[in-house]
Amino acid sequence: MATPGPEVTALMKRGKRNTASYYKGECFRKGGSNQSLNNLLDSLFDPRSKSIDDVDTIDWCRWLIAGGSTFDEFTKTVKQYDNAIICGLVWTANFVAYRCRTCGISPCMSLCAECFQAGQHEGHDYNMFRSKAGGACDCGDVSVMNKDGFCSRHGPNRGKQHSTPPPDLMAIAEAMLPRVVLRLIHHLRDTSNIDMQGTYSLAMQDAEQYLTFLHSLSDMGAAMRKVMGHALTNPDIYKTFTEVTNPEEETNTYKVESQKKFKTTVENMKYPKVFDDYIGMLAGMPGLTQTLNHKTLLEELVFWMVKFEFPQRMVTLLLSLLPDDDYKEAFTRAFIDHYSRISLVLVNGLSRPAIANRVVHISVQLFSNENLAKKMVEEYNLLYTLILSLTHMVENIVTQSTLQDSQMNMHMVVDCDNDVMKDHCYWPVVSDLINLLSHQTIAHKFLGDLRLINMWLELLCYFQGMNLNQRELSQHMGFEPETYYAAFSAELEIASSPMWSLMSHCKTKETAHFTKSMVSVCLENLREWFDAINCMESTKPNPYQLTFHLPLHRYLAIFLVHGVQCQDIPITEFDLAPKRMKTILHHLLQIQVSVSEVYANMWIRNGLQIRGQAMTYVQCHFCYSMVDADLCLQQVCACKLDPDYFVQTVLERYHVRDWLSYSNHPNTDPSFKLEPEQQLAMVDAALSYLVTLLGVRTYLGIDEKDLVRLEMSTLLCVSDRQHSQLTDLMPEKSGMIGHGTELFEPTLKELADYKAPNFEAGAGLQQGTYVPKDFIWEQEFDPVHVALRAVSKKDFQSSMDRYSAFVRQNGKYSGKTPPWPPFKPPGEVNPAYKDMFKILHCRTLHAFLFTVLHKALTKNTVPESCLYHCIHLLNLALTIPSTDTHRRSKVFRGCAPNGDYKDWFTSTSLLQNACDTIKEVHVSVLSLEPGDNFTFPADVDLVNSSLEEMFQMAPSSIMSSGGPITAAHSGHIPSHPTLLPMPSEGTFPVLPIHSLSSHSGAKTNDNKPKYESKGVSTETAPPVTIPINESLISLLMKLHCKLSGKAGSYVPLSMCNRLPSTSRVGDGSHFITCLLDKMSQQSSQCAKLIEETYQQLVPKTEEGGKQKSGKKDDRKKKAKERQEKLMAQFASKQKAFMEQNFDTDPPDDSSSTTSEKLDTKQVIEEKEFDCVICGHSSPSTADKPIGLVVLIQASSVLGHRLQTEDPIHLPVEGEKVVTTPISCELAQKRQLKALFEHFEETSCQMSVNIGWEGGVVVQTCGHYLHLDCHSSYVASLTTQEVNQNLLVSKGEYWCPLCRQLANSVIPIIPEESKYTLVKPVSPVLTKMVKDIAEMMIRRPITPRSSTLTKAMGSVMEDLTNVTYSVYKTYTTSQSSESVLLFVCSVARSNLEIELLQRGGDLCPATSVGRKQSFLPLTHVLSMHSKILTTKPYTDLWSHITGVTCSEESSSVLPYNKEVPVLLKDPSSLLIQLILTLPATIEKEHFILLTKMLYNVVFIQALACTSCKFTMDEREAWRKKGRKVSFDSLEGILSQVITRLEVSRLYEDVDMQDVGIPAICQSVWSPHCVDMAVQDFCLPFLKIAALVRHHMFEQEFPEKAPNTTEFQETCQFLGLNKIGTTITPPHLVSSSSIVHWLVPEPLTLVRAWCTDLTNFINTHPSDAKSLLLKNPTWYPPQLIALPQHYYKIFQAYNNATCSICSNVPKDPALCMVCGRFLCFRQACCQQQRIYECVRHSIECGAGTAMFLLVNSSVVVVIRGPRATLWGCVYLDEHGEEDRDLKRGKPLFLSKERYNLLQHQWISHNFDHSCKRWIWHQDRL
Repeated sequence: MATPGPEVTALMKRGKRNTASYYKGECFRKGGSNQSLNNLLDSLFDPRSKSIDDVDTIDWCRWLIAGGSTFDEFTKTVKQYDNAIICGLVWTANFVAYRCRTCGISPCMSLCAECFQAGQHEGHDYNMFRSKAGGACDCGDVSVMNKDGFCSRHGPNRGKQHSTPPPDLMAIAEAMLPRVVLRLIHHLRDTSNIDMQGTYSLAMQDAEQYLTFLHSLSDMGAAMRKVMGHALTNPDIYKTFTEVTNPEEETNTYKVESQKKFKTTVENMKYPKVFDDYIGMLAGMPGLTQTLNHKTLLEELVFWMVKFEFPQRMVTLLLSLLPDDDYKEAFTRAFIDHYSRISLVLVNGLSRPAIANRVVHISVQLFSNENLAKKMVEEYNLLYTLILSLTHMVENIVTQSTLQDSQMNMHMVVDCDNDVMKDHCYWPVVSDLINLLSHQTIAHKFLGDLRLINMWLELLCYFQGMNLNQRELSQHMGFEPETYYAAFSAELEIASSPMWSLMSHCKTKETAHFTKSMVSVCLENLREWFDAINCMESTKPNPYQLTFHLPLHRYLAIFLVHGVQCQDIPITEFDLAPKRMKTILHHLLQIQVSVSEVYANMWIRNGLQIRGQAMTYVQCHFCYSMVDADLCLQQVCACKLDPDYFVQTVLERYHVRDWLSYSNHPNTDPSFKLEPEQQLAMVDAALSYLVTLLGVRTYLGIDEKDLVRLEMSTLLCVSDRQHSQLTDLMPEKSGMIGHGTELFEPTLKELADYKAPNFEAGAGLQQGTYVPKDFIWEQEFDPVHVALRAVSKKDFQSSMDRYSAFVRQNGKYSGKTPPWPPFKPPGEVNPAYKDMFKILHCRTLHAFLFTVLHKALTKNTVPESCLYHCIHLLNLALTIPSTDTHRRSKVFRGCAPNGDYKDWFTSTSLLQNACDTIKEVHVSVLSLEPGDNFTFPADVDLVNSSLEEMFQMAPSSIMSSGGPITAAHSGHIPSHPTLLPMPSEGTFPVLPIHSLSSHSGAKTNDNKPKYESKGVSTETAPPVTIPINESLISLLMKLHCKLSGKAGSYVPLSMCNRLPSTSRVGDGSHFITCLLDKMSQQSSQCAKLIEETYQQLVPKTEEGGKQKSGKKDDRKKKAKERQEKLMAQFASKQKAFMEQNFDTDPPDDSSSTTSEKLDTKQVIEEKEFDCVICGHSSPSTADKPIGLVVLIQASSVLGHRLQTEDPIHLPVEGEKVVTTPISCELAQKRQLKALFEHFEETSCQMSVNIGWEGGVVVQTCGHYLHLDCHSSYVASLTTQEVNQNLLVSKGEYWCPLCRQLANSVIPIIPEESKYTLVKPVSPVLTKMVKDIAEMMIRRPITPRSSTLTKAMGSVMEDLTNVTYSVYKTYTTSQSSESVLLFVCSVARSNLEIELLQRGGDLCPATSVGRKQSFLPLTHVLSMHSKILTTKPYTDLWSHITGVTCSEESSSVLPYNKEVPVLLKDPSSLLIQLILTLPATIEKEHFILLTKMLYNVVFIQALACTSCKFTMDEREAWRKKGRKVSFDSLEGILSQVITRLEVSRLYEDVDMQDVGIPAICQSVWSPHCVDMAVQDFCLPFLKIAALVRHHMFEQEFPEKAPNTTEFQETCQFLGLNKIGTTITPPHLVSSSSIVHWLVPEPLTLVRAWCTDLTNFINTHPSDAKSLLLKNPTWYPPQLIALPQHYYKIFQAYNNATCSICSNVPKDPALCMVCGRFLCFRQACCQQQRIYECVRHSIECGAGTAMFLLVNSSVVVVIRGPRATLWGCVYLDEHGEEDRDLKRGKPLFLSKERYNLLQHQWISHNFDHSCKRWIWHQDRL
């Protein structure tokens, strides 16, 4: 144990600051060596006495290094000398960084947010991303990015800074840092134990504080990093502190033990054995010896970093020093020295994903620099290290291959079920290899080293044939393996990515020798692989096995075609002998066949995973490397092999020979039998394969620009695409970063039009898409390529549907059947591959196509796709001429051997073969067994044929003659009128062959075979001959008849006046026409045969015309009879239903006469409603009431209205938080508080409304149902297990018709006018006032039906329960008045919300799409209002009108403790009066109510306006009014001012403090005063107009020109004086609407004013605030957001929550008030309710919208549910970027933001958003 000497002890007693100051001076004077300091450090860093996390030791280190200053002061000083060229900021996973592709040289470049924002990247192609593995900022690194993108602080041209720190500043740091690092090494040595791997994390936790101290040193900048780098890389320092010169000394005991532990640990850390296996071949190569000899502190630290499985803090510490070039090179060398051991840690580590990320985090920083990487490759043979490390990984997980014959297979293949494969443990090594190969010099070195190539391809050989699938034949696979994910990923990452990286550097002729070497080695490795699996030329692959993984084949394909195309290497220079190519073809063709089998459901017992493999094989990320490469190599095989052999092989491998055979019992492959539908699918697949083989030229000569164009047009043809979808789905060459990106945007602009998002109602949240231009369909659409890229068949069908819609819409096609695919001939291919088209001119293909067409003619089961593939292949044969001379190999006899297609025709010319008639097919019958039934073709007549004709023993003279069989040969014109279809049938039925060319005596039977063998069998029987008597031309012409629906439909060119058909748009008959036209043009022999065949077919049409017409008439007649019969049956059933369900007889004439006399109102009351459950239509009755489907919800939307048009702005970029303006909610709270302080609670509750916050809103979809049907429906929902987010217990249900959410049913009151007493309209207004008062007293309270009363009570419960208790009442008392206040406020809230949704305007109903529920709701509220009203409002009514309604009431006496009438809310008074009156009052009664209340509003307006006057103006108006009558504005205003002047109202009135906007602050003219009064009165008038609209079903008129809103509203309400009419040209003043019913209105106004002045004199401040309220509120708005999303992200990504004081993991912003919240976190929960849910209640009564900062998504909370609404920020292409995965710049979409705001205001979230979850109060 080291103890400090006396000197050191004395210094330490002086304190840390003084001791540090002393040693700073000593170190500076003595050049860093100070024995006293070493003694102190020996004591501080003694591992035996102090742990590494000792706080005091770390504090001593801070003081000593700071040299007497505080550590913060020292840090600030050192940072002044931070002259680092490179930023080098190191980050870990989930750090938000930026990547600019415009500035980047390396694809791995990244920038921290600070450097990115300080750089010039405006308009660049950049994105923001979350780092997955960690990274470092490359700002300033010229090897990684262009200098134009550097910020001002970094790069060679950075601003001037202090270059070198003073020597004394860093003196003590230079002396201490080696000891500081050594203490960390001692800790790592002491805690290492090979048997305790799990303790590594504990050891690093102990060193956490110490590492934090080291990080703080590194963060000081370049000056300190240089000192640290020197300490770590100086061999002398390591030697000084680790070597023990005298091990026997006691002071060296610990050093000896520590060094011994270290050496033991190094020896026990194994390296891959594969290095020893290659030791002979690699002997003498530097860098490959695996003996570790550490010479620096850095090298040992790297060792411990690997040993401890890459602890994060140590990794980031070592990476933070990389900006120092010397350190970076030393660190790279140390990393490479340990690389082989790193590969073992990747496999054996405890946390493999984290280790892999950290390894890549390191290597990407080292190998992205080309100079450094090249140096490591040359001096340390880094490529060999990587390949051998990867080889070791792979060789440890190989297993025996079972491909082909498992007994003869000697090949070893990787086990895809191993964790190394499934967890992608190889990924870091492969990533490093790809990173190295991205540098051209290194790639050339790789390709130039044959040993490296051999080692690499030998490694890939382990992946050849991996993940072998065995077809299940008996039972379904019990467990579907997921190994194919690992297999496809491995091939893409290990094989394909390096392949494309190498290819990117072989583009010139100078690199041709690299390509030749690679192809040569590929062929040799393939030969060895074929030998290992015992595969030879004649070997047939196992048809029940499938592997998608043949990397050696694909390397051969890509390098071969690339050399031919780009490097002009003649294909003859490659050893592509036919024997070798036949073997190569085996497994490639097996993949194509098996994929077709998968889609034909032949592998269905293997589960869904096999289909997943087939889809992945052609998926965009794999297609260039897999299916396209396979297809390319097969095209090369087609060039090198005999075409007849190739086609025959294809037919055999596709298992279609049985279907093609004319034998009923084909026996080509007894072990492989297919169902009929599977046979058809395989025939179609074989044809599609040939079409694809001849039509795809991805690697056969198409240039990069045209290829990008083709791929993009293919994607656009399948569907309209978003920009991100196009970038994601464009096929890529993995490993070639930026492949085709420079062509993407120009090509997209040329091919597609941008379609902006549609934000119309019901359109949903659409995103911007690109739509193909018209010429794409006309010129670019390539069905062959679309089918190749189609992941599923529906993709191809989608493209055809879109194509069909286009040609129909543009008038280019009008047929009833869908058009055929517009195939087009392939473009130019490299001359080296021209021989591929010999397939089109081989006899086997022609015979194959003949057979398919013949069976398509005679059978209805052949799919149309087979036909259009056949026609296309024939057309290609005519379009692409053969290079060989056409001559017959022998004389054509017309007899074809069944299945042997090479001998069917004698020429390779299609034109010659098309004219040859196949008379008969010879079918062998030797294989028939006793009991087998053999069905002969339909053209053999069993009844009339002789035995010779029956068994075809004697060929007829007609069949033996050459040329086509025509009607002239037999002297008989066929006559079969029943074969011709009726035009209405649309399709032409099967035309049997004999119907057009048969023996004259033959009779037909279309549906059953002519005869069957009855078991007679003989082995010596000659072959059975099946008569055909068709040529290709006759088949085509008859198929034309069949497809077009009429015989003789094709007219030869020579026999009509038309041009040859060349259009690519049409149906099957059109394309056959094009083909026949081309044949006749190219061959006179074909033209002649076409004419002869046409002559045979024409008479058939003439002869069958009459019968066809007759049958058509018969069919029409029968159809009419059937229709009449059905109508009669329907009428009978309808009559029976009416008799059963209605007791009363239909009304007779007398009753109809009576009904004509019914009043119109009664007719309306008898309105019938359709029940959406039972479907019956009936009026609502007391016994069976009807209800309206409604959704009731709480809302605080009204409370967020402001008295300014400007919304609240979200503060960003350091902006100050602007004071929030007063909201309606706050203003109403202040009003209620003032009222309840000074007046009786009962009076207050009758003077205002609540509900601005937490009010109740009722909406309806407009559908009705019986109340008993509703009860049954809801009861049924309770028994269902899954209710799809329904709270059935709270009454929720889906509307049975429109499926909108609902939670209540409002009953419809039946025929109320029949039993409700309503006073008649009196011409005397004072009498009408008294009538209204009497109706208030004697009004009916509840309906006469107990059912209705109960239902209305249930609705009231729903209204009460839907909102939160805090919003139901203002006080805690539960008096009837408080409940009545809630009831009236419900009506007020719904009226205000409706007015808000109308945009504040009273427009006609056509412009408001919402169904109305206010009138039924009023009935419910009215009933409960009457129940709750303890005293009628007669006194209030008398006080308002001035008319004494009873002896007890007075119209002028002021109330005591009552709210003055001029402080009451007139709108709430109107609602209270309406609800207490019968629901069927007359219109005149309502008009009188409105007029009387308008008088109150008018006086309120004058009182409020007078407060805005100056003292002189008030005096002037007071004097002016004395000279005019009281009815005028001046007269009334004068009296109001006179009465209010006696109060304290006008004392110290400050207009700015009041908050009332002044119309004119200089001169108040009569017009200005009148306009102010109109604005004050207008809100009341609008509410009254809405009430009238609903109660009397009176629609609002269209707005007339030259009228004001005030004038229109008054006109609608009928407020004009009796006997006058308001006309548009005349302006209406506010005073002209005032109507007094008392002879002395001045007395009434005085009473109102006196009541007010009494309160003003006692409480002037509160009185003024209550009187001077502004009734005008602007519509609520969401917070105003910045245009650019990055401003929000930067401001709030790392913001601190004001409640928990932490940085939220998922921060959120309320889009109503802008509050910053913690989303989905329990830190701020209260009563187990998380913060966002609680805020939704406080801010929106359960409804709130939150913007999630880290994902840009808006989350909507609605009560107990939540949903992802979408994004209001879109990129430049109109797309969302959820979770910021793409990181593209986002901009505010005003349309989406307005849509969100509209749905919020209209309370439409439940209907608009479909996917809801239960948030369980945890958001």
